[in-house]
Formats: sequence, C-alpha cells, structure tokens
Amino acid sequence: EVAVRTALGAGRGRLVRQLLTESVLLAVIGGTLGMLLAVWGIDALVAAIPEGLRERYTFAIDARVIGFTVALTVLASLVFGAGPSLQVSRVDLASTMKESGRGTSGGAAGRRVRSGLVVAEMALALMLLAGAGLLVRSFLELQRVDAGFEPRNLLIASFSLPASRYEGAPSVRAFYGSLEERLRRIPSVRGVGLSTETA
Repeated sequence: EVAVRTALGAGRGRLVRQLLTESVLLAVIGGTLGMLLAVWGIDALVAAIPEGLRERYTFAIDARVIGFTVALTVLASLVFGAGPSLQVSRVDLASTMKESGRGTSGGAAGRRVRSGLVVAEMALALMLLAGAGLLVRSFLELQRVDAGFEPRNLLIASFSLPASRYEGAPSVRAFYGSLEERLRRIPSVRGVGLSTETA
C-alpha cells in the first residue's frame, strides 16, 4: 500500500501522518474499550462485596484516572506508531514492487521483523492470559475464605465524637459503654461490636 501511494506521488510526510493517524485511532479505540471494561469491572466488584460492607468501600473512575488513560493512550500511539511509520515511509519503491510482484509481502528483513513481532505478541498474550487466570482463581478463592463473621444481616456504622464535648478517654469510654448497652437492648439485635481506628 505504501509503495503504491509513493508511486502515485505521496510524500514522506503524508505517509507518516496517515500511519500515525491509524495508530492513534487504534489506540483511542483500545483506550475507550479499556475504560468501558473498567466501569463494568467496578460494577462487578461492588456487586461482589457483601451488602453490609459496601458503604465502607467506594470505587469510582475520577478525572485522574481518565486523564491518565488519555495520556497513556496518546503516548502509546505515538511511541508505537512513530517507529513503524518512519520505517515504512523510507520504503525502496523498486525493490518493494519487485518483491510484491513475486507474491511475497516484503524482503527478508521485513519477514524477520514480522516474525519477531509475532513471537513477542504471543509471549505477551500468554503472560497476560496466565496472569488473568491467576487473578480470577485468587478472586474465587477469596470468595470462599471464612471472614469470621456472617456478612448477611450485618449493619456497619461509623461516626466520630466531637472533641469539644468528649474530652479525654474516660468520657469517650463512658459513651461507648452506654451506646453498646442501648444497642444490645434492641429486640432484633443479636450481637454488638465496637472498634476504633487511629490515623
């Protein structure tokens, strides 16, 4: 294709622009599909969290994630599109047409480059497939882990005490003791537990 365009009078700059445009378009399609998979993955992850624990964990795609994805998409398209486009734009018209006329798709150097790319792609695909399989297996194993409590019919609430009203550990302990006693007196409550976390 590049040889035909060159024979018809296309300049090197025009060929580079066309190949870079194709590379950017493919990268944008891939980045968009990746963002859609991320959105669906977050929904699946939230659905897997027990009902009573969902309020404590928030997953969202914010502007930083979108900006990083856009920057990575543009960078990948330029890095992986610039090299091949510059190489292809320096095509030797006579030798390419001869090779094409003999029914081949390029010289020996081109075949070696393509073979190397195929091997590298297969190795990367195998590595990603193995990693995805291990990730799915780990996720399924984590679903079967005994958490030490029954997550169904569990209510979790978090709050902070105002420092102006509760000064010192004795007043805080008294509040927690009173709260626990009142919660235990509710007829439908079967158990109460309190915990504190420090920054």
